[in-house]
Amino acid sequence: MTKATGVNRKNKWPYLFIAPYFVSYAVFSLFPIMFTLYLSFTNWDLFGARDFVGLDNYRQLFLHDKFFWKSMLNVFLFIVGFLPALVLFGMLIASLIESKLIRRKTFFRLSVFSAYMTTPVAVGIIFALLFDWQGGFLNNLFIELGWIRDKINWLGSSDSARWIIIMMVFWKNLGYFVMFYTAGMAGVDTSIYEAAQIDGASPKDVFLRITIPLLKPINLFLIITSIISGLQLVEEPMLLYSGWASGASMVGGPDGSVFTPIWYMFDASFNGTAFKYGKGAAIAYSTFLFIALFSVMGIKWFNRDGDSK
Repeated sequence: MTKATGVNRKNKWPYLFIAPYFVSYAVFSLFPIMFTLYLSFTNWDLFGARDFVGLDNYRQLFLHDKFFWKSMLNVFLFIVGFLPALVLFGMLIASLIESKLIRRKTFFRLSVFSAYMTTPVAVGIIFALLFDWQGGFLNNLFIELGWIRDKINWLGSSDSARWIIIMMVFWKNLGYFVMFYTAGMAGVDTSIYEAAQIDGASPKDVFLRITIPLLKPINLFLIITSIISGLQLVEEPMLLYSGWASGASMVGGPDGSVFTPIWYMFDASFNGTAFKYGKGAAIAYSTFLFIALFSVMGIKWFNRDGDSK
């Protein structure tokens, strides 16, 4: 009996050592998550009482709130714009870096990846300087080349504003995709490519029939995480329309063309005189539902060949 008690006392020490992590996780992560879920069922402005309204916030969002669906449409257009381009150009650049034509592979990998390490504030400043209406580099370049006579307000048009956001996300994340693809290609056994060349396969066939199928797990990871980050997009459009670049501070950009769900959540919860924390929490959890839905759809789509066998 004494020996068993000693063993039980020794078994308590590991739990004691890992207890601080679980306590900190419960206080700083689990409690805010659960409290935000509770707030989504209330009408609270921080100062007054928290009135429980049930599903009214969600019903208002899904059935009557045009701004919420506008923001979801915007991020969907952004994802459709930058994700295929990232996959295509990421694979092509990675293939070029891993080919025999490039000798200093590490240098080119770091050169491409450097954009991903740039802070969002710096990215916003770079693109604001490029597309600024009055002193932007792009307008001045086009005028010097004689392509345009009058300066174009790139940030004042809804169509061009969406394309600028797509280019920002593409430029920042291209190196991230290239690094994953180069790592995946470097891990492929060279004997596979050698056997394909002996059989007379062209470089195109090797790329389409060997490289792409072997990169399927990497593609799954990159596409799912890009969908998640795309639905959470907020820093890039907010930085462009903070005031100095666009000429005036515009929530959501021209005609709400770059309004995103997370920006809408921030605007509803913290911007203005009325703090609608219940509505902001409902927007956050509604966005989470769409993230989960599109993630499951993406996984099912990638595994469709395996399920059919």
